[in-house]
Amino acid sequence: MECQFCNKTLKTKSSLKAHQKTARYCLKLRGKSTKKSVKSETFSCLCGEIFTRKSSLNRHSLTCRVIVAVNDLQEKIKKLEQTLAIQASEIQTLRKDKKDLFKHSEEIAKQPRYTQNNKINITQNLAIFNKSDEDIQRIVHEKYKKEHLVDGQKGAARFTAANILKTNPGEKNIYAVTDRSRGNGKYLLGPGQDVTDHGMVGLSKKVFDPITKKACIIFAENFHNEEIKRGYADLVDEDRTKFRKEMVKECVQMESSTIEIIEISESSDPIFVIEED
Repeated sequence: MECQFCNKTLKTKSSLKAHQKTARYCLKLRGKSTKKSVKSETFSCLCGEIFTRKSSLNRHSLTCRVIVAVNDLQEKIKKLEQTLAIQASEIQTLRKDKKDLFKHSEEIAKQPRYTQNNKINITQNLAIFNKSDEDIQRIVHEKYKKEHLVDGQKGAARFTAANILKTNPGEKNIYAVTDRSRGNGKYLLGPGQDVTDHGMVGLSKKVFDPITKKACIIFAENFHNEEIKRGYADLVDEDRTKFRKEMVKECVQMESSTIEIIEISESSDPIFVIEED
């Protein structure tokens, strides 16, 4: 809209009225005093509209599309910042886990083996570990839920046993515990490719990365849930002892029908050892 006195173009009728009342050069052209206009106060909105009363600006702000859009954008930015902070913390934790896992694997490799008398031989043959990384990622994405995250590392172990390691009735196991006390396991990558999994490091690498990523998403969606917070903190803890102990329990239950206990000495507790071909 154009001012009839000074030819200035304004967007709205209210802006035009405010201009004609407060613009000093426009008032001078009309021969009106500018003293009062100097004292006049105006209130501007982000959309460009000008008001002479703050109450009018407040009423306008409730329905202004520009302000609503800005508020929505700020809320989205806040949520993204929270998610990025969680992911940054997770990345830092995973880097530490990686170093600790290699260090733990090296320490176990240096330890002497078969120091006790009582042994338990795995009498059944294992099937080939037929779950690829893509298969595990898909299973975790589809089946890992809040109830698993609440239980932290134990929940991760139970999920792994029930959804990744469990086979159909009558089929051979794809993973077996070979040392309860140290949490060692055994699996086959192919015919004759027998892998000894010290401290379940190999199994942890296969399942923890996709589980932690899915847990991060669940945690971000349930940021104020205290049970979820505790479970997530336990899951990303650098010490994976809880996971290994729970995996031993779950695997022993699956193997109970096919493991034969051979008692050699009554002086010490039995442990698992790998039966060499």
